[in-house]
Amino acid sequence: MRKWLVGLLCIVGLSMGFMGSAIKPQSSQAASHSLRYFPSALRHTWYHYDGHGRYDRVTFGYKHYREQNYYDGWTVYHGKIHYRNLKTTHISHHPNWTFATPFYIHHMHWVNIYGWNQTAGDGEYYGVKVRHYHGHRIRVMSEANGAGIWTYQHYYATRKVARTLGNKHFKGVSYDG
Repeated sequence: MRKWLVGLLCIVGLSMGFMGSAIKPQSSQAASHSLRYFPSALRHTWYHYDGHGRYDRVTFGYKHYREQNYYDGWTVYHGKIHYRNLKTTHISHHPNWTFATPFYIHHMHWVNIYGWNQTAGDGEYYGVKVRHYHGHRIRVMSEANGAGIWTYQHYYATRKVARTLGNKHFKGVSYDG
């Protein structure tokens, strides 16, 4: 379901490219360079409970990240960000590299991660914000994609909180579909 949804969002994002440009400027216009390392707010292991006894996990380090998701079996994505001047006209070919840019929208700071040679799509967005749940302050990492930066799941700092909150929707967050 998630891979199908991501594919659909990519197609919708490409077909609405002009609208997406009005919502979000291209990365070369938004910044002249990419991040050299991940912000300290992201550097943690984050958990998402899928409701079926499994925990998706994203771990951010200084320059590395690793994501484990379950969709008809476990899938592991990992990468290391590299600095990239976004105004350059010549881009070397590095199929396993990624780069990240900072972005602010929906009253939240995001890190947008792209494949080094990615030519289409909006990449994946990750952002951390303190949310409130029954009077408690909880750090929540949101994962989003698409031209409108639509959140499709939240991650939490512990498995216990992830299991308790699961797929909770928070007020003021822009969700997909």
